[in-house]
Amino acid sequence: MSTSSNLVLAFLRRSMVTWVGAIFVAAGSVGVYEGLHEWQSSRRFEREAVPAEATVVAKSLAAANREEGTSTKYSIVYRFTANDGNSLEQSEDVPVEDWERLDEGSRLEVRYLPSTPSTARSRPDPWWAPPLITGVTALFVLIGLAIARPGVRRAFVIARVQRAGVAAQATVQKVWATGTTINRVRQWQLSYEFRDHAGVTQRGESDLLAPHEAADWQPGAHGVVRYDRDRPTDSVWLGMA
Repeated sequence: MSTSSNLVLAFLRRSMVTWVGAIFVAAGSVGVYEGLHEWQSSRRFEREAVPAEATVVAKSLAAANREEGTSTKYSIVYRFTANDGNSLEQSEDVPVEDWERLDEGSRLEVRYLPSTPSTARSRPDPWWAPPLITGVTALFVLIGLAIARPGVRRAFVIARVQRAGVAAQATVQKVWATGTTINRVRQWQLSYEFRDHAGVTQRGESDLLAPHEAADWQPGAHGVVRYDRDRPTDSVWLGMA
């Protein structure tokens, strides 16, 4: 394996778990942002919305489709006059009981934001929906951080040891195939021992190795590692000098 700073990139390319954690963090962060925005919009609607009387002008339904995993949608179209005198038509999905109760010409009360009449709705959104969505997506962020944390820490260790670590000769103890595959190619690892500057025997494991990298090593072979002088348990397998 290269002894250049490319070791960090090589590690990250092979650390699938770290990438999974990063995806969770990214997706969760977007969800949290959207959830907070929706929460803010919902609270604003509750504060500023005004009522209006609307008239149902049409109703329809879209049958459930098992192949697409959709349920039956019951929709109504109603017309109302906003405070500025403009007449607007709005389509809205409603519960089946409301759909059955309302006919063309039926009247119902809607609420809307005076600045944006197109926000009209006949039923308020559940108050708990925005905080629930925000909480669930925040949980995704926390899970992603927990998943990615070991990989991120390892990347920093590799960078630190490469920059200011101490080189030492190590002896290979064991070589084995892992359960990790990348592009359908099984990855390998090896364990090693070395003596630090204080003469203490330290043990470590390489990061993931491609099959051709692992093929060069057998138990008892000698390779090069670098380790953190202040924390010798943090070491990086470099392979050949």
